[in-house]
Amino acid sequence: MTGPEPRATLDSALSELPRPDAPPLVGEARPRRCGRGRKPARAWSRLGWSRLGWSRLGWGCVGLALATLGGCEARPELTPSRTTCDPPAARRAPLRLLTRSEYDNTIRDLLGDDSAPSRAFPPEPNVGGFDNNAESHLANPLLVEQLTSAARELSQRAVRDHLDTLAPCPNAADADDCVDDFLGRFGKRAFRRPLTASERTSFLTLYRKAAPTLGYEAAIGLLIEAFLQSPQFLYRVEAPLQADVASAEAPLPLGPYELASRLAYFLWGSMPDDELLAAAEEGRLGTADELEAQARRLLADPRARAQVSRFHERWLGLSRFETVVRDTDDVPSERVNESWRRSLLAFVDDVFWSEDGTLADLFTSPVVFVDDTLAELYGLSAGEGSELLPVTLEDARAGLLTQPGLMAMLAHPNQSSPIHRGVFVREHILCRPVPAPPPSVNNTPPDPDPNATTRERFAVHTKDPACATCHQLIDPLGFGFEQFDELGRYRDEENGHPVDASGEVRHAPDPNLDGPFHGAAELGRRLADSSAPGQCLSRYWYRFALGRMDSAEDACTTEGIAQSLERAGGRLEEILIALVRSDAFRQRAPWIDELEAGP
Repeated sequence: MTGPEPRATLDSALSELPRPDAPPLVGEARPRRCGRGRKPARAWSRLGWSRLGWSRLGWGCVGLALATLGGCEARPELTPSRTTCDPPAARRAPLRLLTRSEYDNTIRDLLGDDSAPSRAFPPEPNVGGFDNNAESHLANPLLVEQLTSAARELSQRAVRDHLDTLAPCPNAADADDCVDDFLGRFGKRAFRRPLTASERTSFLTLYRKAAPTLGYEAAIGLLIEAFLQSPQFLYRVEAPLQADVASAEAPLPLGPYELASRLAYFLWGSMPDDELLAAAEEGRLGTADELEAQARRLLADPRARAQVSRFHERWLGLSRFETVVRDTDDVPSERVNESWRRSLLAFVDDVFWSEDGTLADLFTSPVVFVDDTLAELYGLSAGEGSELLPVTLEDARAGLLTQPGLMAMLAHPNQSSPIHRGVFVREHILCRPVPAPPPSVNNTPPDPDPNATTRERFAVHTKDPACATCHQLIDPLGFGFEQFDELGRYRDEENGHPVDASGEVRHAPDPNLDGPFHGAAELGRRLADSSAPGQCLSRYWYRFALGRMDSAEDACTTEGIAQSLERAGGRLEEILIALVRSDAFRQRAPWIDELEAGP
């Protein structure tokens, strides 16, 4: 399968494949025209995809080249504007290209291959803090090239290491039966639904064309390679055409297999397992209660812990640790950055998964996780090697906003940063984004002055009319964190002056939060008693689950999720359950061509 002669034979076999009548992939009511008058095959061949013969396999213009590479016209959306919550507005379900982490997890669960090939893929755009936004995470030539290369290498390893479990065939005379069985089992898992008749015919034709020259083993490898490059594998298809659409006002329920995929990729970041696919096949995902039962089962799996950690990393913006530097010889940046990141992540994960952990604990818990690097930096006796151990610091720490890693991440190399800390609270805890400064504004922080405090140096922000409007919202909030220096260490003095940790919350979404406070611990206690953090966190989880930014039309849904969190006593896991039960998770809006197809 790797030598020049087999590859040439393979290309020849693919080029002669018949083109079956494939059903629409994402709900087209009629064939769609490709841009610039090109046939779909030419659009693919310019990127090297004609080698796998996708246009002849029947997928045409819909695939990795969707809307960006193949020039396909975008489908118009019917999402009516609403001003009430009865019922909540449904939104469309676009094709969602697998992210790098989703690709790696799916390959692991499908093939038993944990090589994480996506490390070579280009990074996804960051939208709203997350990398899975369906509108911005699109195919590009470099990604296509990397996916092609990865599919070839993965298929070769799969045949070499796992042929006996993927496609066993002890008797060569039974090869056709073996292939038929392989297509049924493997195809259902790879596409997250059973193959259609025409898809099955296409893959079987490919095998029969290649096997006489390549043999059974290499031909199975070719099929795996084809599966791994097919649009149905690389995209999460959540909007099959439905012919009984009455109006744009009527939301459509997702199909059982689409729901299974949406649930698995939300809670595991990977494909559905056999039990979830069986539930879809047997029609056991049709109600909110049935979906909740499966969600709780998935949350008990270790893969859910990894996915929750991934959410926390994105929500808190922990990728910033890749560029954090400090003007100090106390500890090497590359070593302490990773310890800070791991410590912060361990804290939020521990609160989330603790049996009695709540949203209030997220802002009040005195626990800090330290390894030997952090123990040395903060003068603690705990910490053995790289293992993170919990330490209770009642006097100095209280919740997320006082975690050493967060305070260090939100600081300048040589001084604390009230600006970074104030912006973080407004954007990540209160969901009140701060506008970017005008291009003419100088963002360089003032040089440290040994005779002045940070509060005195940054006073210029509220004195300058060009800065005052925004900084009156940011600085008073950020000054409440001045008890923590650029290394996240607690301090009572700065340059010989007593630290003034008085702060003020202004124009919060919850009016009860507005007003003065002293120190981050007091702010944390007030946040623990407010509904605002739960509402904000619900919005971040909503974006993560559905792969898009929330809008005014989603407000009823996200508010309902936050209310469910309150009714559950702040148990963070209940945000996920409420989200899964929501109409927004289980339904979608119709497309125009579905309405044109008629009821």
